[in-house]
Amino acid sequence: MSYLYKAVLISLSFFILGSCASEEPESSGFAMADEPLEKVDPNSAALYPSKKKTKAKDFTVTLTNGEQFQLSEYRGRVVIMNIWATWCAPCHAETPDFVDFYNEYKDKGLTILGVSVDEQGKSVVQPFIEKYNVTYPMVIDKDNTIMDKYGPTMGIPTSYIIDKEGNLRYFALGALTQKELKPKVDKLLSETTSES
Repeated sequence: MSYLYKAVLISLSFFILGSCASEEPESSGFAMADEPLEKVDPNSAALYPSKKKTKAKDFTVTLTNGEQFQLSEYRGRVVIMNIWATWCAPCHAETPDFVDFYNEYKDKGLTILGVSVDEQGKSVVQPFIEKYNVTYPMVIDKDNTIMDKYGPTMGIPTSYIIDKEGNLRYFALGALTQKELKPKVDKLLSETTSES
């Protein structure tokens, strides 16, 4: 992918961020509220709540470490699914916050799944993982297992937050910060499930 092409894509991502934030990601089945939640952090992307209870579509993928990840096996945990790419500047900006947030919250019931859409695969993703010391599960979605269910995205990074019962609760287009995530994730972690 040429640098000019990447620059155009990044520019389009920023344009889309400003102009299409109220559109709904159709493939996921997520019905997004017309207005985002009030932001805690002005440097973060806005989080849009779900209008209705919608189950996250299940999938099974092989992670970069060779392990299997099936979304439905994470019921009882809050899951942030973050769709990103190594050539995306906002993705680089948000990754340190995701790493810190995951390290603080993984023992409290949070899982983050990084979903790379890099066509070059592990040759570009592995150096990114090492650069940012990413310890949360990471998948390269080269066969579109996840994007067929949750794409096409309006831009990247795109994040979905799934509650402990497997419902899509929030959607964000753009870089998120841990300051913005903390109150929403704390609320989801405090919720009781029907199985409790």
